[in-house]
Amino acid sequence: MRASFARGDSSAPRGHALVFFRETLEPARVRASYLVIAPIEMDLAKYVPPMFAAQLSGLVPTGPTALPLPPVPEPVESLAWLQRLAEARDDDLLDGGSIDPANPQQMMMATSELAGEYASLWSERAARLVEEMSAPQAEPAALPDVEELLLSVMSDQEKVSRLAKLAGTLRYAVEVADERLAAETVAEMERVGRQLPASYRLDDLLAAARRPDASGSRLLELYVERCYKLAAESYDELERLDRAIAELGRSGG
Repeated sequence: MRASFARGDSSAPRGHALVFFRETLEPARVRASYLVIAPIEMDLAKYVPPMFAAQLSGLVPTGPTALPLPPVPEPVESLAWLQRLAEARDDDLLDGGSIDPANPQQMMMATSELAGEYASLWSERAARLVEEMSAPQAEPAALPDVEELLLSVMSDQEKVSRLAKLAGTLRYAVEVADERLAAETVAEMERVGRQLPASYRLDDLLAAARRPDASGSRLLELYVERCYKLAAESYDELERLDRAIAELGRSGG
């Protein structure tokens, strides 16, 4: 007997299924049973009392088994009712064909055969699942950069204030020739600068901060002041500051 899925997919059985049969003489009458495969494989022979083990040898199944409950399908309200039940429980629904309700042994065999076929389909899927679970896992997604998130919600004035503090640290690092501190500070200033428009002229500000002479210190002051004015939208002050920066640059610093 080949399991025919009225609901579900034979290539991906759920491991639990309602199975129905139509009575031979009255196809509108439906009988049903339930198949369930334990997710943990077990050897039922281990649970048979030793005194019965010899008599039941070979009769107790091993490996994945679809246990029919009840073993002989019982009458149910209707196929439509069974379909709704399968939907509600998210069960597979198997069509077992026709059976003779006057022959309990034939009904039990039909249910058992269908259970065996369903168990076989599950075994195939279980093997694929084992392969998938054994495959190397993808690297977890990188966590968001908390510092970048904080910067993204800061106002331009707050970003400029941080930039000004870092500029002072960079100036100190240059004066004492602390290359490590200078490199770390520049990296942090560039991080802040990526959150500001190009009009803030971060590269020029960094160049001024790196200059060891007095003109570098004065240029840095002008650039920081310019950033504050730009963040405050005091555009009328920008022309004055740009002119002072240009004059200092022409003087050779």
